[in-house]
Amino acid sequence: MIGSLDLNQKEVVIVGAGISGLLIGYHLKKLGFKITIHEASGRTGGLIETTVTPYGLVEKAAHSLLVGEELKRFLTELNIELLPVNEDSKARFILRGKKMRRMPLSFFEIIQTLIHFFSKPSNPIDLNSASLQEWGKTYLGAAPTEYLLGPFVSGVFACTPAELNTAISFPKLLPNDPKQSLFRFLRSKKSAKKSRTQMMVPRDGMQSLVTSLSEALKDDIILHSSIQSLSELKSPNIILTTPTQSLASLIESADPVSANLLRAVSYSPLVTVTVHYHRSHFRKAPPSGVGVLIPRNEGFRILGVLFNSSAFNNRVQSKDYVSMTVMLGGTTDPEALQLTDSAVQAIINDELERLIGTTQNLTHLCRTNWSHAIPIYSLALAQAQKSLKEGFCSKPGLVVFNNYSKDVSIRGMIETLIKD
Repeated sequence: MIGSLDLNQKEVVIVGAGISGLLIGYHLKKLGFKITIHEASGRTGGLIETTVTPYGLVEKAAHSLLVGEELKRFLTELNIELLPVNEDSKARFILRGKKMRRMPLSFFEIIQTLIHFFSKPSNPIDLNSASLQEWGKTYLGAAPTEYLLGPFVSGVFACTPAELNTAISFPKLLPNDPKQSLFRFLRSKKSAKKSRTQMMVPRDGMQSLVTSLSEALKDDIILHSSIQSLSELKSPNIILTTPTQSLASLIESADPVSANLLRAVSYSPLVTVTVHYHRSHFRKAPPSGVGVLIPRNEGFRILGVLFNSSAFNNRVQSKDYVSMTVMLGGTTDPEALQLTDSAVQAIINDELERLIGTTQNLTHLCRTNWSHAIPIYSLALAQAQKSLKEGFCSKPGLVVFNNYSKDVSIRGMIETLIKD
């Protein structure tokens, strides 16, 4: 969250009823604020949406949460039943050499990684401007950067480590002294003991989170209400939860510097495709685990595959079918958004045959295109955040809250609200 509320005034207007607008609206209503939420579209939830098909649940964006004790209490309060990862399906894989591996590094590469971890950097990085790729090569080495960081970043941000600014994407990874070894830095950190988190899903899909929040705020949300100018909002407290481009337009007259910086912030394009195969359409047993991420040098167009029905219960209508979500696109392949459905289906059939041994075409496909899926936590975003703090949001009563204001994840946004 960027900015602060005028706590002497208990009235708040929120622009945007995506997941961030719903979360902060719900939180403030509990604290006794009078809430009004303006949403330009005809539905709430933004990117978060679950559909029910004859084959099972389909998530159009986020499909799970990392849940700690605080988040579990929050979701219990909303009467959302959570399902953990199935005990026999907790494995996570990375593809290397055309094989799915739980540890993609060789013994020699692990030794080299440990040497980097315990050694002082030979070429210290600039802590403010360094990319995650520079951080990885400095503190871990080339192999883990390529085969661990790369797939992880591709799976979370749909971009590459070179595009992320370490200081805002993973600030807890940065030593105070650039000449310090990562081992010494982590050993010296004094932080409160944190509760363990586990990967979980709402039993009825992520839509249940949107539905519960929307129901709690049903008297406070105005749909089809497009705000074009801040002058339309008569409130001592204004919270803007729109994407960066919309935010830039709204604050243009009040803070043109921040508006220009916001327009420079990039988003990753993403295609999410949930597919269903009949169990008989595999050369051997369907894959067991959470999913697999695929480095860009492995010759696959797919970024990764989530094994939905293997990892979690209640994902398919019949045990005769297997549900998986395939991710395409990202900053390395933006052209994927222009592919026809038949072309996407051909890619998936071909690459899943090579990856996990499917033998026939998929039974069912549900595709969603996101031209602006995930904000890239780049140096450009860092500059925009700093400008907003010093400019538009410097006065109490003006707040920006979204997945680009501090944390890209739903869990991170919820924990920010709980702690603040």
